[in-house]
Amino acid sequence: MATWKDAAKAHGEFFSAIQPACTFMEVSGFIDPEWLIEIEADAVLSK
Repeated sequence: MATWKDAAKAHGEFFSAIQPACTFMEVSGFIDPEWLIEIEADAVLSK
């Protein structure tokens, strides 16, 4: 959570035009200790 403001700023700069739902939460740790954020994406594919 020490860098949440930086993550929120980057999110806002990248997604400001579409404003997707977003949640910030603290976890005890990631698999790789060098990771700072995790990004999950859902997509709808059509032909």
